[in-house]
Amino acid sequence: MSQRNHLTSIKFGYGLRDFVQKEGYNRQHLTKDIVAGVTVGILAIPVSMALATGIGISPIYGLYTAIVAGFVTALLGGSRFSVAGPTASLVILLIPVTETYGLLGIITVSLLTGLLLMMMAYYRFGRWIEYIPETITLGFTTGIAAVIILLQINFFFGLGLSNLPSNFLERLGIMLQSLLTQVHWPSAAIGGFTLLFMTLWLKMGFKFPGHLPGLVAASIVTFFWNQYGAEVLTVGQLFGEIPHHFPIFQGLLMVEQLQEMAVRDIWDMVKFLLPIAFALAILIAMESLFCAAVLDSKAGTRHSPNSELMGQGVGNIASALFGGFASSGAIARSITNLRAGAVSPVAAIVHAIVVLFAIFFLAGLLVHLPLPAMSALLILVAWRMSEFPRAIELVRNAERGDKLVYIACFSVIILVDIVYAVIVGMVLASILFIKEIAEMTKLQNIGESKRYKADSLPEHWSIYRIQGPLFFAAADRIFAELASHLPHQQGIVIQMDAVTILDSGGLSALRRFVSSAQAQGVEIYLSELQFQPLRTLARYGLDKFGAHFQLFANLDDAQIAAKRLADNLPESAPDKASADAPARLSQ
Repeated sequence: MSQRNHLTSIKFGYGLRDFVQKEGYNRQHLTKDIVAGVTVGILAIPVSMALATGIGISPIYGLYTAIVAGFVTALLGGSRFSVAGPTASLVILLIPVTETYGLLGIITVSLLTGLLLMMMAYYRFGRWIEYIPETITLGFTTGIAAVIILLQINFFFGLGLSNLPSNFLERLGIMLQSLLTQVHWPSAAIGGFTLLFMTLWLKMGFKFPGHLPGLVAASIVTFFWNQYGAEVLTVGQLFGEIPHHFPIFQGLLMVEQLQEMAVRDIWDMVKFLLPIAFALAILIAMESLFCAAVLDSKAGTRHSPNSELMGQGVGNIASALFGGFASSGAIARSITNLRAGAVSPVAAIVHAIVVLFAIFFLAGLLVHLPLPAMSALLILVAWRMSEFPRAIELVRNAERGDKLVYIACFSVIILVDIVYAVIVGMVLASILFIKEIAEMTKLQNIGESKRYKADSLPEHWSIYRIQGPLFFAAADRIFAELASHLPHQQGIVIQMDAVTILDSGGLSALRRFVSSAQAQGVEIYLSELQFQPLRTLARYGLDKFGAHFQLFANLDDAQIAAKRLADNLPESAPDKASADAPARLSQ
């Protein structure tokens, strides 16, 4: 597949098909995938449950998401090693959905997100996601991580707060005030123990992540401590029993609930959920494609961006229809999958089967997981996701514009909302990028340069060279500077060999400049235009610029024409470059 086709094509199951076509699939490959899938599945069980509790719903829905999204995305996606499931970056977007519309809102917003991802794939947006600057992605990850960590104060310290306001700052204020008066020290001890255990486990260099061992140890301590009246809250006490069955199709239930709602209420819900679905789709696309790119760099493979977006879209829809919520490519689980020896998407399918096994055979034990320990796990996952060291380095060493974009994204997430952070970050980054590109366009007086100036150039003529794109943000400045040199000039030659782009804004600025020159009787000669600027001028109509405007194939011809005009010599023939320009464009 050519590079262009690779970037723009959509093939369902590209990751699996690409491996089978190139390598085949045998018993040895299956063995490696099973080992990797079991390893990742064990890791995914506690993480998926913790993320679901972080959203405010039963941990069973996190397990459903890991099963359905993990299976479907692996089967249909565009990356060999990506593992899809619940991720920390999506938690804070789903919290207000849970608080406002409950499980119906979670299902609906996940469906909308899946549809948006499929649209992004259909319109080939996969290749464009990589153009989102690092400052925005870092602002998102660190801002989201900070919010997730701060939101764990309630369960980590056993504050027992309920009916908290949806506004993050108000919620944080209430939790911080409660820290002074109602900390439940047994809960804080369990949370601290779990966090310390997982951190030390990581530093001791074990290959297997410490998530499950840490939760098992915390559950054992909590079980015996609660026998003596510690009253540490567990999953079962807050959310009830965990079902021992496969995810149930939720589509009919969703239709029944919608039928009970008024049309106006449904419309209000959709208006509330659409911006969140848009932000979820952007975050999922960014995280999933970044995850796939990291895996490619480590494994020497190549993913299909649009195929991966399509797989993520279908996976999100399937997850929602079977009781799960929005999912994404999980970087930590995917890298663990690769390190554990995975060779194809079959490993991610096995991971989903392992999580399903846990529902059937371990549900009775999972209800004993202590909530402070789950909060400790979320804190660790959020910290590892955040890349705070990279963010600190960026703030210290990056350009002022990059710092501004990062700080804006981070601040808007903390102070306002992540949906607005997406908009503010993209708009601000675009404006700063346009400003930087515009500043690259320069005007140079080359009239005294021996390289450009011929002996035949008459007095009161000047030669200028424009370097860079002449688009709306740069053209007004360049032609305003040129206009300031019009007085006391008979003509100006403009060398255009380094102008790659002339857009409608640049054309408008050029027209105003030429009109001003004509009013003062100054000749304007353009030389060595590249194809795109020449085509733009021809489409507008060269005759509309007036008699004092001409195009030339090269700078020498322009200077000779200027000499003839100054000497009042008749032209031997019409300028060939100017006369032939429309003809050349039509060829």
